[in-house]
Amino acid sequence: MGYWTPLEWLALAERELLLFAGVFFLIGAVDELAIDVGWLWLKLTGRARTPRIDRGEAQGRPLTGPAAVLIAAWQESHIIEYTVAHALAAWPQAELRLYVGCYRNDPDTLEAIMRGAGGDPRVRVVIHDAGIM
Repeated sequence: MGYWTPLEWLALAERELLLFAGVFFLIGAVDELAIDVGWLWLKLTGRARTPRIDRGEAQGRPLTGPAAVLIAAWQESHIIEYTVAHALAAWPQAELRLYVGCYRNDPDTLEAIMRGAGGDPRVRVVIHDAGIM
């Protein structure tokens, strides 16, 4: 019986580590499959129901507390104005804070954010001081 070379030891270690990782991936996959099968069973038997929200009923209701929406933007000048305006129209409640982030070297996006906000005090513009190249 001969001695093993360092490459043979590395190959053995690699095989064992791959087997170890493979077993844990398999355990994770079986766990996910069990959750999916359980949800499907509850859905088919009618025990899991998805509640529906009536848009007309929820339209004018106040928020039950402060809410924040975060929007990150990089070179989004063509759409961010409409996104901000729509978010403000969809949530007219005063408890909403809309944080829109952009970079200092993207002035077009910053201008579009300001146009979409229209001076609304619920909008907070967050400008990152390091630009993206």
